[in-house]
Amino acid sequence: MGRQSKEQWQFKTFESRTKTAKHLRITNNMIESPAWQNLSCYAITVYVHMKAKYNFSNQDDISMTYEEAKKLMAKATFSKAIDELIETGFIQLIRQSWTARQPNIYSFSEMWQQYGTDNFKIQKRRKRDSEFNKPKPKTGMKQRSRAP
Repeated sequence: MGRQSKEQWQFKTFESRTKTAKHLRITNNMIESPAWQNLSCYAITVYVHMKAKYNFSNQDDISMTYEEAKKLMAKATFSKAIDELIETGFIQLIRQSWTARQPNIYSFSEMWQQYGTDNFKIQKRRKRDSEFNKPKPKTGMKQRSRAP
């Protein structure tokens, strides 16, 4: 059996606008895995967009900001999707930078292959505490009392 010609490896017209476009790899065993089956459509969307940033040398340096995500979904939905990807082992958090106003850095992980077993170990993303998220009291404005 000989090597296939270059034309056989080029993209088909239903796959891309050009025959030499960049592509991303999501394998059948990943899609058929219990971890993938538990992902929401939003988490899959985020994963695909993160995977599109992968260039074979930045596996441990992938970011996706709220600014990028707002084109795809609401901020809270994006945050939940990131948590899903971490909790199912597809990505892991390398650097959490929300106090420095820099993007979080993620890494692709193979832990999804261990999902549902005793060997499955992840580190969840640290959340801002409730004290940090409390709305600040309004000053200088009087509250009108409403009569019942």
